[in-house]
Amino acid sequence: MQDKHTEEFDLRLRSMLADAEVKPSHRVWKGVSARLDADSAPVAAPWAWMRWAGLGLAVAAALAAGIFFRGTQDSIPTIIHNQEQAMLAQTGEAAGDPAQAEVPAAGTVSDAADQTAGRPASRSAAARPLSGQPATSPETPARTDEAVSGATGVQPAQEQPSAPAAERPAAPARKQRAKQPVTAMPDPFAEPVVKLQEKPRTALYAQGAIGSNEASPRPAPGAWMAPGSESGFSELGASTYGVPFTVGLGVRIYLLPRLSIGTGLDYSLLTRSFTGSFDGESGTVSHTLQYIGVPANVYFDLISANRIKFYVYGGGEAEYCISNKYRLFANPDIVRKYPVDRLQFSLAGGLGVEFRLTDKLGIYLDPGVNYYFNCNQPRNIRTEKPLLVNFDAGLRFNF
Repeated sequence: MQDKHTEEFDLRLRSMLADAEVKPSHRVWKGVSARLDADSAPVAAPWAWMRWAGLGLAVAAALAAGIFFRGTQDSIPTIIHNQEQAMLAQTGEAAGDPAQAEVPAAGTVSDAADQTAGRPASRSAAARPLSGQPATSPETPARTDEAVSGATGVQPAQEQPSAPAAERPAAPARKQRAKQPVTAMPDPFAEPVVKLQEKPRTALYAQGAIGSNEASPRPAPGAWMAPGSESGFSELGASTYGVPFTVGLGVRIYLLPRLSIGTGLDYSLLTRSFTGSFDGESGTVSHTLQYIGVPANVYFDLISANRIKFYVYGGGEAEYCISNKYRLFANPDIVRKYPVDRLQFSLAGGLGVEFRLTDKLGIYLDPGVNYYFNCNQPRNIRTEKPLLVNFDAGLRFNF
C-alpha cells in the first residue's frame, strides 16, 4: 500500500518539473563553450616547436657564415705585380724608409684610390702570382696615390693593362726574420746514453798489509840481500820469522781520468825469534824492527764502473828504521837497542780491485810483489827473502 502512494507522488512530481529549467549565467556558458572548442580542435605534436626552432637556428648559422666569409674575402689584400709599384718600392728602400720597404704591392693605383674613397676593389684586379711564388702575404692596407706621391715625389702613372705573367718583374724581396733554432725532439726508441762517472780527484786511504814469512834455508850473503848488522848477541839456532805487518795512511790524486799517483806514510813491524846468548847468558832472543816509510806509486785504471774498479800499480818506497831492539828472556831480561843509519829501499807492483760501498767509501785489495834491495839492514825476513809476496787491504775515501 505504501509503495503505491510513493509511486503516485513520484509521477506527480515529475509532471510538475518536466518543463522546469534554470538559465545559467553568461560567464558559465562562456567557459563551457571555450572548453568545448578546445576539445574539438586538433592536438598539435608536443615537440613541433623544436623543429621550427632548429630550422631557425640553421638559417641564422647560414647567414652568419655567409657574412663571415664575405668579410674575409673582402679583407684579403690583392697583390698586383706592375713595374711602377716595383720601382716605387725600390726607391723607398734606397731612401732608407723601412716602413715603405716592408709594405708589399697591394694592388694597382686605381684600386688603391678606390679603397681610399670607400669603394671595394674589383675582383678582376686580384693578382695572379707567378709559378713557385707564394700567394699569401700579411694583411697590409693598400697605399693610396696621395701617399705614394707624397713619399717619393713622383706622380702615379695611369692604370695600364697587366703584362703577361712571364714579363712581370718579380716583387721586391721582403726582409726575412731570423729563424729560431729548432730543437730536435728526443727519440723515444733510441738507446740511452750512459755517461761515465766522473773520477774522484782525490782519495784518502787507510791500509793494512801482511807479507809472507815462509821458512827458507839461510842463504849466504850476496848482492841480492843485506847480511845484517853486527850486534852483541850470538845466534845459536835458526830464526823464526813473524808475519810482516804494515799499516798506513795515504792520498791518491788523479792526474788524468785513468792515471793517478799515490803517496802517504806507512808503519811496518818485523819480528823474529832465535836461540842466542849475550855475555854468557843464553836463552830465547826476540828481535823487533820498526820502520816508517814513504811510498810513491803510480795507478792506472783498467776497468772503472760505478761499483767496481780494476787497476794496476807500480812504484817504490823508502823506509827508515826507528827501532832495532833485542830482548833476551832471562832473570832479569837483557834488552839492547842498536841504531840503523841507512834507509831501506824497495820496489812494488801488482794488481788491485776496489769495491764501492757508497759514493764516497770503498774497500780495496792490492795483492802484489815487493823486492827489497841490499841496504845493510839488521837481519829480518826481508834480508832472508828479498822478493816477497805482499797483500794490502784497506779503506779508500773518495772526494
